[in-house]
Amino acid sequence: MQIRTRLTIQFSLLVSGILLVTFFAIYYFTYNNVTEDFYDRLRSKAKSTAELLLKVPQVNTEVLRALEGSNRDLIYNENILIFDEKNRLIYTNTNAVTKSIHVSNYWLDEIRKSGEIRYTDGDYKVVGLYYKYPFNRAVVMLGAQDLYGQANLSNLNTLLTVLYLIVTAIVGLAGWVFAKRALRPISKVMNAVEGILPQKLDTRLEIPNQKDEIGRLSTTFNKLLDRIETAFQMQKIFVANVSHELKNPLTKIRSQLEVSMLKERSTKDYQVTIQSVLEDVQELAQLSNTLLELAKVSEDQRDLLTEIVRIDDLLWDCRQSLSQANPAYNIQLNLDELPDDDTWLEIAGNSTLLKTAFLNLMDNACKFSENQMVKITLHASSKKLNLRFADNGKGIPVQDQNLIFQPFYRGDNTANVKGYGIGLSLVERIVKLHNGYVSIQTNQPKGTTFIIDFIRL
Repeated sequence: MQIRTRLTIQFSLLVSGILLVTFFAIYYFTYNNVTEDFYDRLRSKAKSTAELLLKVPQVNTEVLRALEGSNRDLIYNENILIFDEKNRLIYTNTNAVTKSIHVSNYWLDEIRKSGEIRYTDGDYKVVGLYYKYPFNRAVVMLGAQDLYGQANLSNLNTLLTVLYLIVTAIVGLAGWVFAKRALRPISKVMNAVEGILPQKLDTRLEIPNQKDEIGRLSTTFNKLLDRIETAFQMQKIFVANVSHELKNPLTKIRSQLEVSMLKERSTKDYQVTIQSVLEDVQELAQLSNTLLELAKVSEDQRDLLTEIVRIDDLLWDCRQSLSQANPAYNIQLNLDELPDDDTWLEIAGNSTLLKTAFLNLMDNACKFSENQMVKITLHASSKKLNLRFADNGKGIPVQDQNLIFQPFYRGDNTANVKGYGIGLSLVERIVKLHNGYVSIQTNQPKGTTFIIDFIRL
């Protein structure tokens, strides 16, 4: 079901429900008012008739009937019955043929007990009064049909029913129109979004009013398009960089093999060529493994964090591994400020990934330092764990500090150092996966410090 149809139905049901309750209340209170008014008229008529007959000596039954005939207070089919204390009928304005209300000793006794009662007898409404006068007492009963009130109620019922149907139809039509107008901006947004193709990712939605829901929705779409455009651009750059990095060793391998096949060479020459090709193959393998690691941690794979890793032990392990691979590296590990609580040095994570990140930072710091030295400090508290990797190299220009974590990006001052520009991107993703973040601090007069903060949840 479309939103427009659903809104129309809901709006119509709401208004028609309120209207139904309102009309029912009007009819209910009108009915009570008409009924009360008719009973009051019956009571007043019964009381005045009894007073004339029982208090005024000059008025007898014949005179009373004559007065009743000339009365302008029109009450349809009225039946007046007056009984004495022995339940004998002493006056009535009807005969046995036209008599319509039923009288029993039970009702007469009830009237004497209560003083006044009201009840219905078929189409008749009846009022019974116990009237006391100086020398005797009597029971007066007056019943009549409220034809005028019933006609008014019937007319009111018809009027309210017709009005309900008409207003409900008008509300439904108005709801359909207003729902269309309310959803028109959404239709425009949908049409605009459908027109955005991969070749037109720079297109943005118009935002006529930023304060309403449609404006906020358009703003959200535009932000999403910004992220998608950035992702597409990064993907293009990534593919181009990968192609470039793969092309270089492949070109070298092909060139060396083609040169070797131009003429016969000595065994030693072939061994040199094979050794050079093997180095290029190893370079390709290293690049491939790095790309696989980068892809592995590019997703939010929290299921990889299955270990409790002690960071100081992992740093010692990384220092030993890197020193064995590069004996010229000077790795200074400062762990003088370790906390008394050993659990502050532990985080939930993946030791293999964390070791990869720490080795990258240590290796980069040594490669770019003039004396191939890196200083590592560790601080731990109950809320976070802080690591610092400081070198004394050329430093990172301010304009490059926001770009170095992008894959394959390398600054102008690193062209003479071998690398692919993937390490720092891998480090950032591993740290984020472990609920941490990486920042850069420029040292004075030269050098750079990479700061890692692991936040405890």
